[in-house]
Amino acid sequence: MANYRKKLGSTLDIEAPCPSCGPAPESCGSGITPPTGAVGIYNLDFSTGNTPSDVGAILVYFNPRSVPDGIRVLYDGTYYNAVSAPVGGRIQSTSGVSDAFTLLGITNACVPSPLPNTTTYNFFNGFTGGSWDPGTPSTQSVTINAGDDQYGGNSMFSTLVIPKTNPTPSVISVQVLGPCSDTLWDLSVTCPTALPSFLASVIQGGTICNTTTETYYFAQHNGGVNTIPIVTNWVFSDANGQTVLPDGNYNIINNNIITVVSGVVTLIQACT
Repeated sequence: MANYRKKLGSTLDIEAPCPSCGPAPESCGSGITPPTGAVGIYNLDFSTGNTPSDVGAILVYFNPRSVPDGIRVLYDGTYYNAVSAPVGGRIQSTSGVSDAFTLLGITNACVPSPLPNTTTYNFFNGFTGGSWDPGTPSTQSVTINAGDDQYGGNSMFSTLVIPKTNPTPSVISVQVLGPCSDTLWDLSVTCPTALPSFLASVIQGGTICNTTTETYYFAQHNGGVNTIPIVTNWVFSDANGQTVLPDGNYNIINNNIITVVSGVVTLIQACT
């Protein structure tokens, strides 16, 4: 995609991709099983609504299957690439590059080596029936940075949280990098809504039983029905999923202590 910068008075706003002239966005709230693809970069736009009620957390569930795939989501000029897998927990590129892909799935020699590696990939924007549609421009140059190759989360839906605090913009772009042939993955994007809440104590260093006077929020995994956080759930201080809880221990309502590291529950134990 080409990029642009909006003029704001005498200064330029941050660089952002030009609006897509491709297919109409998919609707949020449904699962997508795209067709098998070749080596390339793939884009799927999703409409998430533009009314005052269309705010909250958007949950992107991504399941790489048999070969490694990179994931990033673009919303309102910001790329998101941190996921939490039901087994293994938080996974994110450690490269520190703002538009980096996080490579998930199984380790495979088909990923370019050594890293960093910059390759020109065919670009696909949406699909029709069982075939991906060529995008514009037809190719894009993508760098896989050292630290993007995290892997894990294969054959399971990992959870990525996008905070949507305003009705607009309404479209998010899920972008997948397939560095290997026969790429295939599953995807589900929820519509924005307030995250479920739970009661907990203030942050604490130990495991002492404490009063649960604070309200926090968490993101369930795909198909999750839990009413309090479980290990590998994202946890936040706000219902939109904008601010993760600081690292530390929190006493939750069933006299258990959850340990939070980098916004994800890593341990649950009884309070003392």
